[in-house]
Amino acid sequence: MSAQAVIFTPQARQAQSDFREALECLARPGRIGFVGPTTFPVAAARHAYGLLLALADQEVSIAVPGADQALARFASLGTGSRLVEMGQAGYVLFIEDPGAAFTLLRRGEPELPESGATAIVSVESLAQGEPYLLAGPGIAGVASLRVGGLSTASFLARDRACGSYPLGIDLFLVDAEGRLVGLPRTTRITPEAS
Repeated sequence: MSAQAVIFTPQARQAQSDFREALECLARPGRIGFVGPTTFPVAAARHAYGLLLALADQEVSIAVPGADQALARFASLGTGSRLVEMGQAGYVLFIEDPGAAFTLLRRGEPELPESGATAIVSVESLAQGEPYLLAGPGIAGVASLRVGGLSTASFLARDRACGSYPLGIDLFLVDAEGRLVGLPRTTRITPEAS
């Protein structure tokens, strides 16, 4: 019996690193992590697409709302995932503000709450923007978060989508510099009073 050497390409190593970083950020909501860039036709979303590459594979389905057919097919071919309608997808990449679209995503079933969708949203910045407070499991007390380029309507829609725990959606925000925040369905998000 001979052992075969496994060779990892730089892209595979980056995907593994991004996958571990995503899990760490989801376990500690509000923690800022970093993911690497990749080639993507929308330059501002290349880090968000890099995270999709790390999370999705041929076993899952994806959607890219608001994208033209060529861009959606690019994402499908890159991940090896089936391209489906937003409400059926396991992973949804938003390259612009989702607004109320979060309420259209899969939320799981009582017997399988983990089958809810995971949304990845490309935002302008996680270093500056509107201030929010985070509370819930994985957070000691309260954490703060600044988000630029994501509307209050999106956060309200996300709250509605996660309003029947354990059903809901998990959310990753990724900015143009590669900063990453994970927000599981258990995290409560409120605007910080000024």
